[in-house]
Amino acid sequence: MADKPTLTPIWLDPKGPATPRPMVQTERLETDPNKIHSFLSDLGSLQPTVLQLGQSLFDRKHDPQAQADEQSRALFEAMGKDSSAIGDQLKSGAYNPKTVQALGARQGFVAANEAKDAIIKALGESPDPTSFDQNAAIAAARDQFKQRFGNNATAMRYFEQSLADLPAALQSAKTKTATDNFVQQRDMTLSGAFDAAMTQAANPQAMGAILRQMVKENTDFIHASPADQAKLLQGLIMKAGDSGDVDRVNVLGDIDLGSGPLKNVMGQVFQNAQQRAVNVTEGKVKEDFQTRLFGWMQSAQTGSLTEDQKKEATEFSEAHPKVFTAAGLNSIFNTQNAALRAQANAMAEEQRANAKGIVLAQNSVQLSDAVQKGGVKSAVRDDVKVTLANGKTAMVPRKEVIMGAIKANAEVARQNAIASTQGDEAAKQEAGTDAYLDIFTRNDELPDDLADAAKGVLSSSRADDEPTQTQISQAHELVRIATKAPGLVDTIVKSDKDRAFVDSLTVSAQQKLEPKTALKRAIADRDNYDSTVPLDRKTEAETVDTVVKNLTTGNDGWGPFNWGASTYGANESQLKALALRTARQLYRGGRSADEVADIATKRLKANVTNFNGQSIDMTGLPISKPETAVPMFEAARKKIIETPTFKGVDPKTLSFQRVGSTERFVVVSTDGILTHTMSTNFQQLFLMYKDVHEEEEKNKKASALAAGVQRTVNQDRMVNPPQPLNLGGFGPSHD
Repeated sequence: MADKPTLTPIWLDPKGPATPRPMVQTERLETDPNKIHSFLSDLGSLQPTVLQLGQSLFDRKHDPQAQADEQSRALFEAMGKDSSAIGDQLKSGAYNPKTVQALGARQGFVAANEAKDAIIKALGESPDPTSFDQNAAIAAARDQFKQRFGNNATAMRYFEQSLADLPAALQSAKTKTATDNFVQQRDMTLSGAFDAAMTQAANPQAMGAILRQMVKENTDFIHASPADQAKLLQGLIMKAGDSGDVDRVNVLGDIDLGSGPLKNVMGQVFQNAQQRAVNVTEGKVKEDFQTRLFGWMQSAQTGSLTEDQKKEATEFSEAHPKVFTAAGLNSIFNTQNAALRAQANAMAEEQRANAKGIVLAQNSVQLSDAVQKGGVKSAVRDDVKVTLANGKTAMVPRKEVIMGAIKANAEVARQNAIASTQGDEAAKQEAGTDAYLDIFTRNDELPDDLADAAKGVLSSSRADDEPTQTQISQAHELVRIATKAPGLVDTIVKSDKDRAFVDSLTVSAQQKLEPKTALKRAIADRDNYDSTVPLDRKTEAETVDTVVKNLTTGNDGWGPFNWGASTYGANESQLKALALRTARQLYRGGRSADEVADIATKRLKANVTNFNGQSIDMTGLPISKPETAVPMFEAARKKIIETPTFKGVDPKTLSFQRVGSTERFVVVSTDGILTHTMSTNFQQLFLMYKDVHEEEEKNKKASALAAGVQRTVNQDRMVNPPQPLNLGGFGPSHD
């Protein structure tokens, strides 16, 4: 402080001769009038500076630009806030009056929008919007937001001003809702009336007259404008198109409500409705035909086609000759006649069962030999006729003879394997089941019991469930089929995901993984199939090259063709495409990049054959070894070149390609000369083979007779042994 005493040293002069030393005394206050006046003068000189600073602060506070800046900052801070948050901002900030007014206006405007939103939402959610109490809703909102404003009159004023037009808007919305409801109800009534009138009309002409009269009455009595009714009729046109009612579409299109016929007003939309009606009608006819045909065929096959069904089928064929041809109609009648003839020679149910036993017993040696060689399907070409003890004859279906012979021999093989196997009971049963399956697969069949078990684990295994002992046993049979009959496993595996499941189980079995763990891993591989990241392109390309190399080099006895030869045209690219698809499926199914090439090679060897330069995928078809299909393709090609379409075509230029994973095949050319294509299926191909084979047998017998040589059946076999057309168990077990 200025007046605080300070201590300063002074010198004291002793009266003696002592040595001088410093002394301390209190500083005295200045009392010199001249010095005090000088201090006051200096202080006064500071007053203008102090006054200038105060004026600057005052001006800054009341400067319009400064106030505007403060207001801008406050409003910017208020952006995006609700009315409550703006109120908190007003309470926490020391703002000048103009800024307070601006924030109040903002708060009132925001609060009004909040109130509008809440009231409009309540109106929309009201079960009856037309009776909504808008005044009560607005009053409640006013009370709610009034407390937020405090004493800010500006907020209140802007709140009221912003809500000023809300009552009128709400009333307008209520009125519009009521009007829309009325119009909607009226239009529904009119549309229903139009629909009913058209349904009751006797013919299209009467339908048009009734509709025109109804339009006039609707205009006169309920004041529905022609334009509104035109919109309804246009909607009925679209509805009629979707339902396939061609007559109704055309009748409605001819109606003129003042702006020209509706078909002209609608233009392309009407034409689309017409075409849609035609397409739907044709589709309905075809769908109806399939349903009727199924019923007719079922009845005809059992000889129970009634006179009413005959009449129905005839009338349908006459009405839709393109869908149901005269030849198709005759086929049904012929089937009926054949069934009746068969029934005339039929026997009682127990006699029918005996007939099968008689056939198997009388031909046991030949059938057993054919089964062991895998040629029972070639040996039994037709249904077998047998004479019963009562003198009557019976026909045993070819399929029953084939399957009966296979099953009987398979059971014998099972028992022989069990008896000859050393070890515990489990080992004996395993050997027996392997032998049992082997007899079936030699003849391109799977036993129903093992196939059903394999299908069971495919359909019942789930990631969330703990594997049961039944599922583990079923998985064991699935692995058995996949490893012992790789060419037939795809007859029960119908999707890539299930194939991934099978591959995973097979690999786990080879690795001797614990069964429950293996089954869980297979489930995971199947479930993760769609989410697996694909192989990188380089590894994928290398894998495909490896697979193709495995198939086209080496001498493991697989396939009679040089797969890689360029003379076979598109064969190499086809083989690469099959290898690529198989590799991708295996990798997505959980197989590692190192495993894919080997598994893909084995799978393709089990499912793909080559005929005249074309790689033909036989996956999923009833054939255990694909190369045995070659005689079938040879025979089919021989039959095809006899047709007029392929007259003069070099047979060496013909081959076959399968259509995707279906049972259909197309005839293709290997040199581009062929200009016509033919579509066939697996069953028809086998029948072509059967015809060629029988014709060759017939020619052999005719040649023998011409030479004057009488042979027994066994002698004929010795002189003319079966040619390569014996498929070795190939083909379907029914014609």
